[in-house]
Amino acid sequence: MEPLAATAEELVRMRQRAREVEDVLKETEAEEVRIGAELAKVEAQAGYYESLAGDMKRDLQPPKLAGLIRSLRW
Repeated sequence: MEPLAATAEELVRMRQRAREVEDVLKETEAEEVRIGAELAKVEAQAGYYESLAGDMKRDLQPPKLAGLIRSLRW
């Protein structure tokens, strides 16, 4: 009977460990969703600032001669 009792105890420990692993997996999945949402926000912000930087570079470029002449006309 001793081996049977040890096997039963091992089964109880394994089931407990399986529940613990499932709990950690659920937490990890929730964290993955949260991080995914945060990453989407960061990517949107990066795109916005990249576009803004491009606009600022265009605004700071010296004017072309034709544009300068047009701007001087009344």
